Order: sequence, then C-alpha cells, then structure tokens
Amino acid sequence: MAAGGSYIRGMRVTLAASLGLQLSLCLSACTDPIVGGDPDAGADSVVLTDSGDDGEIVVGDAALDLTATIAEKVHTVVVVEWRTEEETTGYVQFGPGVEYTDETVVTATGTVHRTFLLGTPPDTEVHFRVVVRTAEGLVASTDHTITTQSLPSGFPTFTVNGDLGGRWRYMVMPTQGTAAVVPIVDALGRVVWYYVPVGGGNLMKAVLAHDRQHVILGFAGNQGELETSRVLWISLDGADVQELAVPYFDHDLTELPNGDLACIVVDERDKNGQPWSADKIVEVTPAGEMTTIWNAWDAFDPVELGLDQQGNWTHANGIEYVPSEDAYYLAMKGPGTVAKIPRSTATVEWLLNGRLNQFAFLDGAVPGVLQHQFEVLGDGHLLLFDNGSMDRGYSRAVELQLDVAARTAKELWSYSSVPPIFVFAKGDVQRYADGATQVTWSTAGEIQMVDAAGTLLWQLNSPLGQAFTFVQPVMSFYEDR
Repeated sequence: MAAGGSYIRGMRVTLAASLGLQLSLCLSACTDPIVGGDPDAGADSVVLTDSGDDGEIVVGDAALDLTATIAEKVHTVVVVEWRTEEETTGYVQFGPGVEYTDETVVTATGTVHRTFLLGTPPDTEVHFRVVVRTAEGLVASTDHTITTQSLPSGFPTFTVNGDLGGRWRYMVMPTQGTAAVVPIVDALGRVVWYYVPVGGGNLMKAVLAHDRQHVILGFAGNQGELETSRVLWISLDGADVQELAVPYFDHDLTELPNGDLACIVVDERDKNGQPWSADKIVEVTPAGEMTTIWNAWDAFDPVELGLDQQGNWTHANGIEYVPSEDAYYLAMKGPGTVAKIPRSTATVEWLLNGRLNQFAFLDGAVPGVLQHQFEVLGDGHLLLFDNGSMDRGYSRAVELQLDVAARTAKELWSYSSVPPIFVFAKGDVQRYADGATQVTWSTAGEIQMVDAAGTLLWQLNSPLGQAFTFVQPVMSFYEDR
C-alpha cells in the first residue's frame, strides 16, 4: 500500500441501502467505542490487531467518505467504497462480529477504492472496517455494520444435515426445475450469492471464475436451437453481464488457467443423407475467438465403431483440463467412454469404459455405465460418477486405478446411496484430502459427503422439483482454488 495523508476526525460515513435509504453515522474519535484498546489513548494510537509482517493496525481516519451499500442485483453482496487523500491501497476486514473472519483482496493503488463483501447469508448483519496502508503504517476505520437483504420471492431454499468438516466454505450450485437459478451456498445451505437467469436456454454449468470477479454461466440452446447457445460472465455484484454467443455449445465447459474456456461444442454433419452430429473441444476467449482443439469426427468413424445411431453419436457430457499434463479428459455418453486427449497432439491417448474401451478390468471390477462428471486424481486414479442404467437401478461414485501402459483398470472404491438413487442425467463427484468424497445426485436434488468407509457425513437437499447440474466447491471468494 502506498503512503497516505493526514487524518480527518469527525468525518461522516453514509451507509446506503439499495432502496435509497441513507443512514448517516458521525464517527468521532471522542465518542465512538474503540474495539481492542483503551478509548482514552486516542484514535491514532490504539492497537487493534497484529497483522504479522505488515505491523500493527491502528484506528484512524485514513479512509474518507466511506459508504456501504447493498448491491441492487444481489442482495447478499455489500459494496464498500472509500477514498484517500493520497494514493494508497487498502482492504476490508469483515464478518459476523468484530473478530472479522474474512478479508477482501487489496485494492489497486489510487485515491478511490471499491470492493465487495461476499459470503454473507440474507438478512444478516455484517461488521466491517476498512484498513489503509499509510506512510505511518496500517490504519483502520472504526467498526461499522450493515444488514444484507432478503432473497427474491420464490427463490429455493435448501436443507442440510450433518457436519461438512470445513472441506469447503461455499459451493456454486446451478439449479434447474421449477426455478432455474444459480445459487452459491455455504456449508449450512444458506444462499450467500445468487443470479436469476433471463432469456432462454438450458443452464448447464456455473463456475466462480479464477479472477474471482465473475461467475461464468454456460447455457445450451433449447432442443433444436443449439445455435443459440451462449456463455455469460456475471460480475459479483450482478451489475455487469457480458454475453458471448457460443453456437452449439452443450453440456459442459471448464475454465482454463489463463481465463479462456474449453467448451463441448456439437458439430452437425450430413451422413448418407441423414443429420448426424458429434462433439468437439473448442477453446473460447472472452473476446470471442474460438479454436477447435479436437473433433470426434476426425478421431473416429462411427459406422466402423458400431456407433451408427443418428443424432449425436458421441454425446459428450463432461470435460476437464489438467494443466500438469496439458491434457483434456472427455466423457462421452454415446459410447459410454472417457477419453484422454493431450492438447499438444490433439489425438486420443486412451479410451476407458463402454463401447470404445481399451482397458481390462481386474478382480471383477465392473465398468461404469453412461458416466457424466469425473475428477482426475493423479497417479493414474480417476473418480467417476457412474450413472448406471434403469435396469441396474442405481447410480454410484467409483474410483479406478489405471495402469495405462498395461491397459488395466482396478476398482479401488465405490459408493452408492442407501436406499439406492438412480440419476438419469448429470451427476458429479469431488474428492478431498482426507479421503472424503462429495457425490451430487443431480436429478434427485441431493448432495452427500461420505468418508472413505462410505459413512454419510453431510447432506444437502433441494426442494421438490429442483435438480442440480454440476457443482463447484470453493474455499474463498477472494483466493483462487
């Protein structure tokens, strides 16, 4: 943080709610309580906290014209703004009390500053203070409060049982059904951020972007209208919506480390006078530049492989990019197969499961059936959501260990709910460092966290008529995962 100027006592701070109500508080060093120190010591010298290498934080008036408002579009987001007499940087500490459990990122050097307080449920009081770096050190405002507002009428709420154990703090959880909405919830199932889509299309994916400034949404066009597919970047206060047409996008996308997207895109062709289609991997920049990385039409002949059904014969439904391998993994429902595709060669390295399977399953392991989402765990381990079939009657999560050189697969772990749940579409899995696994039973509207022994630790349920697509657990709104 750059140097700041003199302190101004008795300044006024305006807390403005989104309905236009102005609440003014006179902040006087003589009358305001000072948390964590001796009120008689003076506002410029009272020690509030120890911030390690940055030194002690003292109360002062470096942050001028401080305002806090509830975002007009997202009623759980607080917008904090302030100015400084000289160019500085700063941040906001906030939380349910004066312990300030969270911090925003540091603002850019300047005299005008703006940031969002994220992660608070609706109708909840937030305590916050602004911290500015001055030539004399870190200077904090006194404590202020503002209360978030209610969710939109009819917004779905969620029930939780059990203890998540701190494995994540927030989860992006796009929801379809009676209401198509994008909530981000905390471990108690409380909505802390939301977006209500407008316009048509099927909501396929939502992720908190690496830049922690946006939520990215992928919408496939309605049946017969895939050319209308689109991707949206929503600012976290909901005020800025950037839309990009991505014709024929469908099912899934993933954000690359540089902020570009890798999308599953349908490639329609005429074959023997009939309309056929397959999928390709297309990288999309936020500016709209599109590059095809791999195309199933170039990799396979559907007739030779016995995939001679009309329509989409690959029906790709899950994609993941692994930076350490510079490779894509693609799940395809049509053949029931997962493919590894190195980006540099754009050729298939191996095929697992289903009609294109190249692996022998050891020790009686049962191949997956019509899988959706998956997670590459490293060291040859792959975690899959195995949808199964109606005849089998249940879906499951399964971990496989692959010996690529020997082309063998061994089942290490599996979990199916009791009573069984059959998920005919979607389905998602995440693994945690302690061996716990999160399973999203998408069309059942249920998410479970189980330990390595399959013991249920935590469960979230949606209202009747609501289903989940793919989910994204995160630890912070401010630090990338």
